Amino acid sequence: MLAQAPAASAAVPAARAGSKPSAKAQAGAPAAGDELGRLKRLGFTSLAECLLSVPKEYVDCTRPLTRVLPANIGQQQYLILSVQDIKLFDKSGASTRNWRQVFRATMGTSDETGQRVEVTFFGNCWPCKEVERGDLVHVHGTLVFGYGRLSLDRPSFVEPQSRGVITALYRGKPGQVSGESLALGVSRALHRIEDAECLLLAQAGLRESEFLSRTGVTGQEFLRRLHQPTSLKEGEAACDLARELSVEAIIRKAAAAKTRPPVATSAIPISRDFVQTLISELPFPLTADQVTAINEIVSDLRSAFPMRRLLSGDVGTGKSITFMVPAAAAYDAGAEVAILAPSQLVVSQLARELREMFPGLPVCEVMAGGKIGDGICVGTTALLKAAAKAKRTFDIVITDEQHKFGVDQKLALVAKRTNVLEATATAIPRTLAMVHFGGMDFSVLRTCPVAKRIQTRITKDDDIDRVDAFIHKVIAQKGQVAVIYPRVADEAETPDEGPGMVSVIEAGEAWSQAFPGRVGVLHGKLSTEEKAQVIQGMHAGQFDILVSSLVIEVGVTLPSLKVMLVNNPERFGVSQLHQLRGRVARKGGSGYMFLHASGPLQDDAMERMRLLCECADGFELAERDMDSRGFGDVEDDSESQTGSTRTLFWGARITHQELHAKALGQNELQIPASAVVPPNDQKTPARTMRTNTLAR
Repeated sequence: MLAQAPAASAAVPAARAGSKPSAKAQAGAPAAGDELGRLKRLGFTSLAECLLSVPKEYVDCTRPLTRVLPANIGQQQYLILSVQDIKLFDKSGASTRNWRQVFRATMGTSDETGQRVEVTFFGNCWPCKEVERGDLVHVHGTLVFGYGRLSLDRPSFVEPQSRGVITALYRGKPGQVSGESLALGVSRALHRIEDAECLLLAQAGLRESEFLSRTGVTGQEFLRRLHQPTSLKEGEAACDLARELSVEAIIRKAAAAKTRPPVATSAIPISRDFVQTLISELPFPLTADQVTAINEIVSDLRSAFPMRRLLSGDVGTGKSITFMVPAAAAYDAGAEVAILAPSQLVVSQLARELREMFPGLPVCEVMAGGKIGDGICVGTTALLKAAAKAKRTFDIVITDEQHKFGVDQKLALVAKRTNVLEATATAIPRTLAMVHFGGMDFSVLRTCPVAKRIQTRITKDDDIDRVDAFIHKVIAQKGQVAVIYPRVADEAETPDEGPGMVSVIEAGEAWSQAFPGRVGVLHGKLSTEEKAQVIQGMHAGQFDILVSSLVIEVGVTLPSLKVMLVNNPERFGVSQLHQLRGRVARKGGSGYMFLHASGPLQDDAMERMRLLCECADGFELAERDMDSRGFGDVEDDSESQTGSTRTLFWGARITHQELHAKALGQNELQIPASAVVPPNDQKTPARTMRTNTLAR
């Protein structure tokens, strides 16, 4: 029995700049006195900054069709059709007249010649309630022919304000901000186009005269063409220009980040012989990738240039021991070391492993309300507050699963001399942009100590019976199953989240009825002791099924876990889904991950799902996700970290191949590094070798 949520997305009327906002867009509108509302989640700090967005596409509603011709099939069209009948269905497919139960509304329409065209809406069907038989409706979508009939794929109503003009559609942020909400923000910001022009020039690093010479238009005219083009050609040209400006800005900022000057106090005199001794005394052999990565990290630490390195490796490739060896060696050489972990479970696991692998090494665990003590500091974000209170900075800061932390959080522990190592199974786009364009070096762990094969599949409601049968089969073979839900408890729904999403607690009760006494429920609202009891029950074989939130994304090892079933996968990012997949078949063998989508998915969500099915390598996955989402801000002092290109335009899709090609022809952007080593920081205490700390 699968307890899953109803569809969280549906074809709805598209909100466009200058048009009447839909209910979904109005729900995301700011409250009185708040200009931005949810748009802050896109990294915007002012209403004018909304104009620094690139439309994902344009809809031409200047010339409606009243007669469908064979040549129109397969193309996006703006149609005026006459409504002949309307049929309503609930989620089970049964006919209904109760609008609160409607999941699908199919309008039978015809053109002026009587040619029938079916127009079907999913999910949010409320706009159809205002339509009556005999009405003329203005709709937009792709005309398709199949099963012997014409239909309109992904239809939307064309509001009166959008008729006769070119309108822009925008990308939102899945599960947080709809594209319609951004369109409404753009519409409200148009009267501040002068302010937006100033922001554009400042972020592009250009004077007004330079921008005019570079583009042939003023900044205001460019933004007008971007959001209110008079033709598709004009709008597409503006989008191309926005992409070019974004590429140049990314390269310029990454080049500046690369010119980090040397800092004498950054160098840590680690003995390479001692590192080899630590490796030889480990209870297991390291892979060649791990040894190479350790040597690269040690080389960085021994230099006067502060380390900025990414350690990327899939779950199970041994990232933890790879950064633990240099951390222990650096502490022995007198360095102050901090390891930032995403949860209390991971902190306890890392601290335990450090003590087991390196007898005699002092380790300080810093969690909520804790204080910094002696030894290597391992902590959650509570470490940030404790370090600030103790006025401590560190020689080395290691962030485990770096995608779980914001830029500001990671930089809070960093001084000019600090060496930074970021470990992850799926690097975030901002980090990858710095890897490719000068801000960071990287080490990759590709070899897994055990052989395993995990198959990833997208499932729909029609697959429920087969998935249920497979789960019973796995449990009968002494395997375990994890079922993931995005929501912990029943909460007020928002239009951006979608209706009817099942919570972990509600689903746990349903699964327990199907498997009495064999289901464990785990989520972030449980106490540390309660979480430990559930995990212990899974290890002991007390439970066959774990119903959980994302709390098991990192730091939880379940040796018998063979199946991961993720409900509402569109609510999660690529890195989160890849981490969840990494929980499966930890000891090797075959494993299975099912991404269960109830109802139709938006294009962006389906793209992420297919990416997971096609790619299992963490680093390749991150590169392809970077191509899909864009880059974050490559500046070290960036205040936010989002998937889109915040250097200039939200929503600009830029591939790393484009950036490589541009960078090759932009040598003038490379700024030479200073050859002068600055004097020692007088505030930094001299290091003393801790030669008796570890058993050699």
